[in-house]
Amino acid sequence: MATSLMFLPGVLWAYVDANAVDDGVTLNVLYAVRATQLVLWAAGVWLIRRAQSRADLRRVLFLLALGIVAFFATNAWLRPADNWMPLRTVVLISIGTFVVYPYGFRYQLIAWGALLVAAASLMWGHYVSMPGYDRVAATLNILIAGALGMAVARNRAALERDLDAALESERAAIEAGKQVTAELATLQGIIPICMYCREVRTEAGAWEQLDHYVRQRTAADFSHGICPKCLKQQFPQYSGPSRTP
Repeated sequence: MATSLMFLPGVLWAYVDANAVDDGVTLNVLYAVRATQLVLWAAGVWLIRRAQSRADLRRVLFLLALGIVAFFATNAWLRPADNWMPLRTVVLISIGTFVVYPYGFRYQLIAWGALLVAAASLMWGHYVSMPGYDRVAATLNILIAGALGMAVARNRAALERDLDAALESERAAIEAGKQVTAELATLQGIIPICMYCREVRTEAGAWEQLDHYVRQRTAADFSHGICPKCLKQQFPQYSGPSRTP
């Protein structure tokens, strides 16, 4: 969506070129540039969807931002020198550079710096008939838009850092909880047990049967049976061959 907001308006504004450019050759070149811009938009959407990490995504967004600046400058230079309408889009591109594409503040500054150079070259190299007060107004608009974009970008970066820290703390708490649960489910240390009845003394001082003690503190359970020794002691009539008088 962000890539579409940055690219497609420039393509849709192509209908204005027919009224602004009289030279047929220049108009065809301008249309070819806008068609290439549409191809770059489609390629950018494809690369964004295939990005495997945040670093890959930031690189793609940075290249797309530079591409937008390049297309802006090319389109503006192809228009007549008395057509200053492209300068109006610089404000939108300035804000979009910082707000729409979250690819790192340093790279945002690079893209915005390239935009400033392109706008300055247009105002002092292409729009030679542009009045000085219009140049000053356009420059102030670009700087104000950039300052607002920087403020929004820095606030968003701070929020992202706080969110990452909160998620990391949550993950650490979950891991610690899992470790505590695992330790509670494991019998450790010395267990006091009666040498005669085999009952176990709990932390509260009560005595419990061994199977109940283990069942309450671990995931283990018991199934009861009779070993051969106890079978002989408790049920001698069933433990061996029957005797005849």
